[in-house]
Amino acid sequence: MDYDTMSANLKQIDPALHEALVAKCQENLWLKRGGIPFEDDPYLELDSPYSFVEARDLDTLEAFFLHGNWSIRQGIVYGDLVFVNQVNGGDEWWTLKLDRKTNQYVAFESITFRLIIEHGEFTEYISRLERATIEQCKRLDY
Repeated sequence: MDYDTMSANLKQIDPALHEALVAKCQENLWLKRGGIPFEDDPYLELDSPYSFVEARDLDTLEAFFLHGNWSIRQGIVYGDLVFVNQVNGGDEWWTLKLDRKTNQYVAFESITFRLIIEHGEFTEYISRLERATIEQCKRLDY
């Protein structure tokens, strides 16, 4: 999928969800305001706003990760899953899942997707994340 097609299949998230995800990111030392990457470089803080989109389908999600070079604090929502880049220009995605019982996001993993995609395992990997319960995610048993 080319970049223009991928972009057309991304949509902005609801402002309330955006604020909830920003609040959740304050729990992560790599993503929070004034966090580790920003301690010595206040300009990086200014250049790194929280930005989230939603993938309309699995192909778009895969294309998003393949595009690469995402800025720190950029994230993508796919169903009950959220992935937020923790490394500026990198491929390390803080992974969260919505707990439908509490309506809160639970952080449980940091995933690098490029090799998963290159090995043809992306669709099955995301499917396992989708099927896993919150408790399974917490135990990294998915």
